[in-house]
Amino acid sequence: MSSLKTIAEQAGVSKTTVSFVLNGRGDEKNISAETQKRIADTAKRLNYRPNHLARSLSLGRSYTIGFIVPDISNPFFGKIARLVEHFAEDKGYSVMVASTDENPLKEQAIIESFRNRQIDGVIIAPASNPPVNASMPLVSFDRVYGNQSASFVDINNKETAAKLTQLLIDSGNKRIGLVSLTSHLPNISRRIEGYKQALLSNALVFDQALVFEIDVKNKKAGVKEAVSRLLAGDNPVTAVLFLNNVIAAEGIRTVNRYYPECLDTLQFAGFDNLDVFDYVLPKVTSALQPSEDIARSCVEMLVHQIEHKNISKGLCFSTKIIER
Repeated sequence: MSSLKTIAEQAGVSKTTVSFVLNGRGDEKNISAETQKRIADTAKRLNYRPNHLARSLSLGRSYTIGFIVPDISNPFFGKIARLVEHFAEDKGYSVMVASTDENPLKEQAIIESFRNRQIDGVIIAPASNPPVNASMPLVSFDRVYGNQSASFVDINNKETAAKLTQLLIDSGNKRIGLVSLTSHLPNISRRIEGYKQALLSNALVFDQALVFEIDVKNKKAGVKEAVSRLLAGDNPVTAVLFLNNVIAAEGIRTVNRYYPECLDTLQFAGFDNLDVFDYVLPKVTSALQPSEDIARSCVEMLVHQIEHKNISKGLCFSTKIIER
């Protein structure tokens, strides 16, 4: 395996110049594009492999970031993870992924494990408040607490929930159920506020009996019970707002299996989108989060903290409503 010295000799430049180019600092050091290309081509021809451990020790960084979410199997978090990997790679960082299962103790254990591995910083959808020790560079997304002092990327949760509820009302629905996961989470509580706001704006009474919170550890049974109760009795709901895509999918499964007579009349709305929503009944009007913008902003904010030691301001994106 070739060394920096060998590359420098064959490219006709100094060892320092080779180091700058291979560490992505060629432009910063005003090294010409021609020279950078010559060094890169020489390194490739000589099958050069950088010593990441030596680089980490000399620069005080591991060039690895952590990505912590409640459940990586959730399609929304899975998509964000893939995009974070893409944007992190562009900046010379690799990514370690972990799931907390909405357990603050597990979240803290993961964070400590990442610290021990000398992870440079964390992108996190936190299960607790505060999510991590402020001494570690971090960016939170999806869940932004009111006392958030670190960088964050959020969406307009309350406004989006109000829009989704309003679309259901505009379609003639007067009794609209709501099914959510853990309501104490800031994104969920803001979505519930938006639901209530839309009802109030249309002179509809908020009925707590139409609101169900699902146990995150037993989503399938919880959604089945919630939908069953919403459709029971002499005055069932005609629409349901789901506060994430996983429970919306369970709602679709429940209605198709147990209440097929409602497929053509019952309307659903929910956060996030799944491709299957284009092909199933009940129809689901959904709020599409800008995954690419969220992932790119999280990576850019975190790398800025790591490399410049200061915190960027938070960002809040709007969603796109997909009507069906």
